[in-house]
Amino acid sequence: MSVVEIKGLEKTYVNGNVRVPALRGVDLAIEPGEFTVIAGPSGSGKSTLLNLIGALDVPTAGTVSIDGRDLTTLSKKELSELRRDRIGFVFQAYNLIPVLSGVENVEFILMIQGVGASERAERARAILHRVGLGDEMDRRPVDMSGGQQQRVAVARAIVSKPALVLADEPTANLDSATALDLLRLMAELNEKDGVTFIFSSHDQKVIDGARRLLTLRDGKIVEDERRAG
Repeated sequence: MSVVEIKGLEKTYVNGNVRVPALRGVDLAIEPGEFTVIAGPSGSGKSTLLNLIGALDVPTAGTVSIDGRDLTTLSKKELSELRRDRIGFVFQAYNLIPVLSGVENVEFILMIQGVGASERAERARAILHRVGLGDEMDRRPVDMSGGQQQRVAVARAIVSKPALVLADEPTANLDSATALDLLRLMAELNEKDGVTFIFSSHDQKVIDGARRLLTLRDGKIVEDERRAG
C-alpha cells in the first residue's frame, strides 16, 4: 500500500473576487521508504502540496490518502490524531518550544501520545544521541545553533516512528556545511530505518540528494524522475 496516494488534487485560494489556483489536478503515489524532493520555482505549489499531504489544509477538489485513509472523509479529531501519530513535520523555522530543552521538545510529542514518562525520556534521549546531540540535549533552543535546533526538529519528527516525515524547506536557514550534514542525517535515517521523507525545496543540495525528484510548475507535476540510490 502507498503511504501517500493523491488523485485529481486541486487547490484554489480566493482573495475577494480573485481566484488563485495553486494546484491543478495532481496525481501522485509515494511508496514506503521513498526519499522524495518536490522542487520548482516560488509559487509553483510546493508548500501547498506538502500542507495538503500533511492534513494542514483541505483541497478544493480531489483526494489525499495516507495509509489508505482518505483525509477528506475524516473528522477534525481524526485528522488531528493522524497528524499526531502518523506524520512527522520538519519546518524551516524549526518550530521548537522555546521554554523547553531539546530533550523536552522531543518528549513533548510522546507525552501527547500518552507515552509514560520513563519510556518517553529513554526514547527521546536515544534519538537525540542518534542525531548527534548527546551532549547538547539539555540546552534550550536559544542556546543552540540553527543546525542543532534543526536536528532537534528532526529527532522530534521521527521519535514516534511515523509513516511519513514532511520537511518544508528544512535547509533554508542553514549554512551550506550544516545543511549538508542535516541531509546526510536524513538520508541515513531513510536508508537504515526506512523512514519515508518528502521534502519541498529549491535548495540545489537537497535536490541533488533526492532519490525521486518531482518538479512542479504552475501547480502541475511536469517531471517525475527516479534516481538510483
